[in-house]
Formats: sequence, structure tokens, C-alpha cells
Amino acid sequence: MVFLGFSERLERSTVSFGALHFCLALIGLQKLMDREFSCPCSPGFNMILMSFIFLGPAFLALAVMMFIQRPCRRSSSHCAGLFLLSLIPPSLWVFLLLFDGEYVACGMVHWEGDYILDEELQIKWCKPTGLKDTGVNATDLRELTEKLIFYSRFSGLVLLASLSVVVMAAVSCWDCRTRCLEHQEKQDKLKQLSELSVVYGSEVELQRSV
Repeated sequence: MVFLGFSERLERSTVSFGALHFCLALIGLQKLMDREFSCPCSPGFNMILMSFIFLGPAFLALAVMMFIQRPCRRSSSHCAGLFLLSLIPPSLWVFLLLFDGEYVACGMVHWEGDYILDEELQIKWCKPTGLKDTGVNATDLRELTEKLIFYSRFSGLVLLASLSVVVMAAVSCWDCRTRCLEHQEKQDKLKQLSELSVVYGSEVELQRSV
């Protein structure tokens, strides 16, 4: 029984350690991609590209975590916790992209332009080209990009806060449930010992009477 408990704790620590390494790998990938990323500034194609950037690595991280942990093979009590742990790396990836802001801004671009760094605002955006006949102000588009970056970062913080609350609530419920089960098991063992002592005492008295 002690060996099984130790094996379960060792397995949980190994899974958590693997999730930590996966999260660090995703952070490194995002930093590398941010250094090399260049928005195509092509209406329509931007949204498709950003969808693949958001969903591709997130689904890959979820698939790898599910393959490592195999939550559906575990008991129902462990399945929910392992599945929640599997959601942490994909959620972290989405948070990193949202908090960067420029990926969402790129996906929402609906004009042709050149992807440049604005020295004044210190943001990358699609500087419009060929707007002389459309009556669109480039300053308005730059302000729109700045707002999109702000809302994207705000959404990332909301996602991070929500994930933190869910994880803390799940961990608290899991700990309370585990503590109740351990207390119940302790009570059952004491009850069994008392019953065995009663039976043993009865046998001793019977032998003495004989």
C-alpha cells in the first residue's frame, strides 16, 4: 500500500515536471518566433495565418500532454486533474501570444501595407500603402493597431487570471477530497482493528474456558 502511494506521488511529480519543461519550451519558441515574425499585411490571409499560429502549437501541446499522461486510462478521480494539467501548456501558449498583442493586431489588419516598427510607439504594425484614393487616414489605422494590441494584452491577463482561479479551485477541491478519503480510510482501519481485537479476545476466552 505504501509502495503504491509512493508510486502515485512519483508519477504525479514526473508528470508535473514534464509539464514544466513543456511550458519552458513554449516560452522559448514564442520568443524565437517573435524575433523572426513578420506580418504579411494581406487582408484575409492574416486571419488564416494567425489562426494556425494560435491553434497549431496549442493543439500540439495538448496532444503531447495527453499522450504522456493518458488521463482516460486513469480512474475517474485522477482523470479530471490530469486533463486540467494538460490544459496548462496550451493555455500558456495562447496567453503568450495574446500578451504580445502584435499577433492579434496582425490578424485584424484589413488593409495592404508594410510591416514596420513604429519608433514613437515602439510597436510593429502594418503601415498602409496606396490609401490616397480611399480617404483612409494612416494615423487612424495606427491608433486602431495600438488599441488592438491593448485589448489583446488585456484579454491575455484575463485568461491568465481565469486559469489561475480554476487551477487553485481544482487543487483545493482535490486536496480536500484526498484528505477526507484519507480520514475515512483511517477510520475504517481503526474499525477493522477493533473488530479483530474483539474477535481475538473472544477466541482467547473460548480457549480458556475449554
